[in-house]
Amino acid sequence: GEKMTTNNPGKTMATAVDSEIASFQMLQSELQQLRSDQQVLLSQQNENEMVKQELCLLDDDTSVYKMVGPVLMSQPVDDAKSTVDKRLEFIGGELKKVEAKIEKAEKSSQEIAEKIQKMQGAMQQAAAEAARVVAAEK
Repeated sequence: GEKMTTNNPGKTMATAVDSEIASFQMLQSELQQLRSDQQVLLSQQNENEMVKQELCLLDDDTSVYKMVGPVLMSQPVDDAKSTVDKRLEFIGGELKKVEAKIEKAEKSSQEIAEKIQKMQGAMQQAAAEAARVVAAEK
């Protein structure tokens, strides 16, 4: 097994703090990615909402064209509306997932930040104690 060769509690505490800080930084970059995903989804949602509004202005017998590869294909307005509705439903679901992940990561982030503060406080206290002991020994 692994033996702890250090009897220095300060060093052990510092290592623990470093490990928490690393976790905190990982969560921060994960949050950044999630927020960026959220922005992409929100802009897709807005785009589709605008398309939906435009489609609602059309009469049912109006021709709507859709790109299929390099070709424009005619499509009934109803089909176009239902496609946009499905897309909006999907985007809404993805947004909910991302928002739940953001909430979870923010909560973990907060907990780790508090833990780091407590540990750093304990380290300062331990350092102060050690300094007092050294001073008393002189």
